Amino acid sequence: MKQVHNIPDTLLLNGRILTLDDNSSIHQAMAIHCSHIQALGRDDELKPFADPNTRIIDLKGLTAIPGIVDAHAHMDREGLKNLLPGLAGARSVSDILAVIKEEVSRKKKGEWVVTMPPGDPPNYAGIPETLLEKRYPTRWDLDTVSPDHPVYIKGIWPPWNIPPSVSVANSYALQLAGIDRYTPSPHSSVVIEKDAAGEPTGVIIDRNMFPITEFTLMKVVPRFTHEDRVKALRNSMRLYNSAGITSIYEGHGVAPEVLRTYKTLWDEGAMTVRSHLVISPTWTSLKDAEKEMAERGCCLWNDWFGDDLLRFCGLFIQLRGQRHVARFRSKELPFTGWAGFAVSYHDWPRFLGLTRSAARHGIRVHTIASTEEEMEEVLAAYEAAQKEFPMSDRRWVIEHVCDVQSAHLERIRSLGVVCQTNPLTHLWLRGASYLRDAERADRAIPHQDFLQHHIPFALGTDNKPYNPFHTLWAAVGRREKKSGAVIGPKQCLSPAQGLMAFTKGGAYLCGQEKRLGSLEPGKLADLAVLSDDPLQIVEEKLKEIRVHLTLVGGKVVHDDGACDTDTL
Repeated sequence: MKQVHNIPDTLLLNGRILTLDDNSSIHQAMAIHCSHIQALGRDDELKPFADPNTRIIDLKGLTAIPGIVDAHAHMDREGLKNLLPGLAGARSVSDILAVIKEEVSRKKKGEWVVTMPPGDPPNYAGIPETLLEKRYPTRWDLDTVSPDHPVYIKGIWPPWNIPPSVSVANSYALQLAGIDRYTPSPHSSVVIEKDAAGEPTGVIIDRNMFPITEFTLMKVVPRFTHEDRVKALRNSMRLYNSAGITSIYEGHGVAPEVLRTYKTLWDEGAMTVRSHLVISPTWTSLKDAEKEMAERGCCLWNDWFGDDLLRFCGLFIQLRGQRHVARFRSKELPFTGWAGFAVSYHDWPRFLGLTRSAARHGIRVHTIASTEEEMEEVLAAYEAAQKEFPMSDRRWVIEHVCDVQSAHLERIRSLGVVCQTNPLTHLWLRGASYLRDAERADRAIPHQDFLQHHIPFALGTDNKPYNPFHTLWAAVGRREKKSGAVIGPKQCLSPAQGLMAFTKGGAYLCGQEKRLGSLEPGKLADLAVLSDDPLQIVEEKLKEIRVHLTLVGGKVVHDDGACDTDTL
């Protein structure tokens, strides 16, 4: 036990504290002073250092772990869901109309009613099949309860599930949007559904992964305001804290409207989740990109720029994507909708040029490579940049890592790249295709191969759902959603390995491994107290773990009352 030289602000007693230090130490008690961990040991060792002002938290034998670092959080989205009326639980068109009718009753004539999609969160799956009528409501259905109000039912954000994103507008909303039987679709990927007489039904089917409906046909729909986003982000932080998340990493990048939201909460001193942000650029040309990197790379986009609560960690550069989606969505910036990031398109030569520019200016690069082909091209670009501008100590990142060939592993390791994975997304939600190809399944999100090759990696929830214990369960069990079959069993993590990836792995990705990721003297007192010990329960129970208490820098940010708090 480290000697305590100052009177602790807080003592945690009577617990099972999994430190996740290099020795996998487990302690009973912890002393906290000035937001940092002072000491760990037994109750009888630490209790004598307290005075009448020391807050005593009795853990009642519960397990504490380091605070979770969600390495692919999309945290701003969660609170946005709660700003709009929900249709969760609706099992018929009549159920949906009842919600719309209630919302209309609260609005003045002519005011918009905008709702969440039908279906149950977090994935909004099974619609319209789970509705009694096996169809979406039409404009005429909506008109029966809203003749004097424009109504719009949002489509899903497809990354929560899979395309298409189906939205519905009533007649008033279609009129305001200027949509009639003669309105052309903005792109072949979007279908304006029509009845037998050629009239729009109000149903719009968008087959893009990042929808363009509200960026083209339905621009008239009210958009999230800055005040909406501030309120939503404040609520998101509360929800993420309640799941044991104390730090997040937004490697996919955040656009200016989301950056402004974070800045507002930071200015207010209202941050309760340590937020490590990567910039989602809005430039429109290589010339503009080079200029911005040269002018701002030394501060805004440089590694580790910021403080303990809000930090900037690099630049996201998209490889390919969908050209038409990038074109339509870019025209409406700064509006990004659910995305929170700017959607771009870069072919490989342009991607290569951008990564070289970033390397030249000392900027950390993040990109996505979820397919084997994308991984090959990203590694080739990173290697070209490394050859000209050595960057092995910059911890460039590849996110959504999924299909990895054995030949890629040594290349990843030699570059010093950090891999970020989303097992719930790629294995549980979208893993069915792997069940037909055992060889491909064995290299999908190859966590054990990463460990064997000493490749650092971190886990992310991808906001589906934000509960990290669902993601931990997916990394340990690797089960496909419908069949329950295990995908690539040799790549399964143990619960301990999964926790390490969600704590120490995330801290390393954030460049904060000396301050976060484990419970050791001198580190920030970020921790979560759990309903169950993840190292001692069966696999299926992992996703049922609840969080009773969360501390960020020794400050309680979530407390459901399961632990006793008092003073001597």
